[in-house]
Amino acid sequence: MELRSGLRLLREHWLLITMVTAMAVAASGFATWSQTPQYASRVTFFISAWTDPNDTASAYQGSLLSEQKVKSYAELLRTRSVMDNVVDDLDLDLTPQQLADKVTTSVVPDTALLNATVTDPSPEAARRIARSIGREFATLVPSLENSSESRQAAVEVTVVNQAELPTHPVTPKPVRNLVLAAIIGLLAGFGIAVARRSLDTTIKSAEQLEHFTGVPTLGTIAADRKMAKTPLIVHDPHGFRAEDVRKIRTNLQFVDVDRPHKVILVSGSLPSEGKTTMACNLAIALAEAGKRVILVDADLRKPRAAGFLGLPNGTGLTDVLVGTVPLDAAAQSWGKDLLTVLSTGSTPPNPSELLGSRQMGELLDKLRASYDMVLIDGPPILHVADAVATAASCDGVLMVVRQGSTRREQLQEALDSLRNVKAPVLGTVLNFAPASNRKAYAYGYLAPQQPRRSEAKSH
Repeated sequence: MELRSGLRLLREHWLLITMVTAMAVAASGFATWSQTPQYASRVTFFISAWTDPNDTASAYQGSLLSEQKVKSYAELLRTRSVMDNVVDDLDLDLTPQQLADKVTTSVVPDTALLNATVTDPSPEAARRIARSIGREFATLVPSLENSSESRQAAVEVTVVNQAELPTHPVTPKPVRNLVLAAIIGLLAGFGIAVARRSLDTTIKSAEQLEHFTGVPTLGTIAADRKMAKTPLIVHDPHGFRAEDVRKIRTNLQFVDVDRPHKVILVSGSLPSEGKTTMACNLAIALAEAGKRVILVDADLRKPRAAGFLGLPNGTGLTDVLVGTVPLDAAAQSWGKDLLTVLSTGSTPPNPSELLGSRQMGELLDKLRASYDMVLIDGPPILHVADAVATAASCDGVLMVVRQGSTRREQLQEALDSLRNVKAPVLGTVLNFAPASNRKAYAYGYLAPQQPRRSEAKSH
């Protein structure tokens, strides 16, 4: 994983990683708190074989014998014979096997030293048992190694480090446990985040969107809590959302400059991606730039554009297409003649056939000749064929994609549907992107606050 990818993963899933880490630390803390502290006391033996002090070879052989013997004594120390003697010596309420489970042995490499460590919840008990093992084992070994014909024991066991009273528990170790839990939690959190990102096929960034579609991403619209109540940029003309729409307006004008694109369908793969809001705001931004703009609401199944603009949805597109109302009578002016709006009109029983009809193509040709820009708020491309039927008569399509919601496979299916009718996709807009930490527009100074006009006055 590259550093940039890792940092992006951390930024996108920091809450998940933090929660997993906190849960791991909390679980480790609870386990540590619930454990009974264990104290360890150690006794050290030195194993020496009898040698002739006047014979050098005998001394060397005795040293080798001691190193060999100490390995077998490590197992002998935990045998039943030693444990029985210790239980009897201290009058312990334990079986020899239970006592043996408290004892661990270790041999110091390349020496004749043997360690016996006793672990017990009581530090006093640990020391008493360790000292008793020291006495019993030091007595038992010579009796086993001494032959009846020799007065001198073949092997001698000497306690060189008497068991002391432990002052600190050996387990649990809170600091070590919590640090290890934090590390494991971080790794687990990153692992879950990686798995979640691998399984999550939604579009997450403008770069990912452009790489996947192969067409330019003309801009991003940041998520705004005020969008539900005030979706239009005229309510906050100096806000970040208004500037984002103006950037998209500018970028749209530079798409394939050799071929004019006057009739543009604004659509998306699925509902709730913000395509109607995008169409309305882009129409307003183009009109503010001096363009003659008409916005056509072609979402005949669920019209919303007229409602966003505060216009009645009486006669409109369907009435013009069937010839009951002329275009001039159905078109409405919005914002003191800032732009023209053609609402959907009556709901037809056959939206796809109507939008793909010859009359629709002729109407768009007429609008193309009368206006600088014709924006069509189309229905979602998937599930119904309305948008594809409309796109066949348009100069291009502007796709609106909702970050974290639109899946790659859904977007791919929508793009394939447009390619089947040879409708060019001019670009994409990433909607509901995370808001950046911008403070103010216009190079650091706050734009002057203008009194908000009511929507009724703006009409």
